Amino acid sequence: MFKKLFIALSCVLLAACSSVDTHTTAPASSSWDEHLEQVRKLQSWDISGKIGIITPDNSNSASLKWLQQQQSYLIDIHGPLGQGGASIQGSPNQVTVDISGEGEFSGPDPEYILYQQLGWDIPISDIYWWIRGIPAPDSEFQHTLEQNRLKTLQQNGWTIQYLRYNSLEPALPRKIRLVRNGLKITLVLHTWIAL
Repeated sequence: MFKKLFIALSCVLLAACSSVDTHTTAPASSSWDEHLEQVRKLQSWDISGKIGIITPDNSNSASLKWLQQQQSYLIDIHGPLGQGGASIQGSPNQVTVDISGEGEFSGPDPEYILYQQLGWDIPISDIYWWIRGIPAPDSEFQHTLEQNRLKTLQQNGWTIQYLRYNSLEPALPRKIRLVRNGLKITLVLHTWIAL
């Protein structure tokens, strides 16, 4: 059950170009409103990094690759030393999750698949916004800022902590922690490539 939960939650997080080293944080050079407007324009990217999931009973980690092209995405998750994994391909009307050794699951959206397979009601579509360091536009939220960027965000029952940003302009999250009901998900994004 934990393997399915780990892979399914990994799906959550998971949606001319240049690669930027993300180990430094540049000072913010714009207001929050300007930053928000710039980040909203970023709708295509290629991210690589790691994901860690901790529950009261277990913990696990995996590598993460996320290619987002406008509203279509391909997310690949692989466990340590290539053990297990999942490939998630989606668009606004359809998502297919291919879980290694488990089979393929399709549905109208990722929330539906998670609910169908595990009974979890998680706002997966919000991750598309949260990974860029901005609130999802259709839900109420509370937030705190540091240097005109999100430091914390509370939305749809989740607390999201933005622990580090990279040196892109606009700056994008490098380390994010999502917490809800004893579940902790940490994303470390080594590379952001804006497409």
